[in-house]
Amino acid sequence: MTMRQDDARFTPILARLRDAALAYPEAVEEFPWGDRVAKVRGKIFVFLNTHEGKLHVTAKLPQSGEAALMLPFAEPTGYNLGKSGWVTARFGPKDRVPEAMMLEWIEESYRAVAPKRALQSLEGAAPRESGTKRAPGDRAAVSRREVRTTAVAAGKAAAEKGTPGKKAAATKGSPTKKVVSGKGTPEKKVTATKGSPAKKVTAKKGAPAQKTADRAALAKKAAEKESRRSP
Repeated sequence: MTMRQDDARFTPILARLRDAALAYPEAVEEFPWGDRVAKVRGKIFVFLNTHEGKLHVTAKLPQSGEAALMLPFAEPTGYNLGKSGWVTARFGPKDRVPEAMMLEWIEESYRAVAPKRALQSLEGAAPRESGTKRAPGDRAAVSRREVRTTAVAAGKAAAEKGTPGKKAAATKGSPTKKVVSGKGTPEKKVTATKGSPAKKVTAKKGAPAQKTADRAALAKKAAEKESRRSP
């Protein structure tokens, strides 16, 4: 069977989603009807496949299903499964796959389908009487949780790739603007402070000179009048 180029693009994404799904307690992989599914205690909690060059992810979302259906790539699952809260996401060759969201879908679906005992293993809260030895399955559950955590972290890192660079650029630019602004502010204040005393000093010096000139002019006029009266 020849793999299409579009299918090859989804191969690493499928691998990460598959590893995350199978890391849950008691999760197993099966291929009914030729589809890849992950089950817990015989119940399917996620479909992971590629059809006609598109990636298909189907999960049961009793809590976030209504919000998920508002997304452009999501729709109710066929065969009347949509009525039970199942949602299918389809991604084309040029679409960006939100892996972090798909990992959240897988976890919500697992919690909706898994029996109580499996959920206790997921939380690491399996009941154990005091003084009894740890069962072999407990250690396996811990190992699966570690694998799941690693798979989830890898998926989120792949989905958020490129974001740290943008944040770093913004961080580097901000200090530069603040430093420039800081340098400019003191200069303006100093200039204004220096200018104010100069104006005040000029005003004070100018006032006495003006009064002296006025008195001299009045004395001159008085002398002229006096000379006109004299024979």
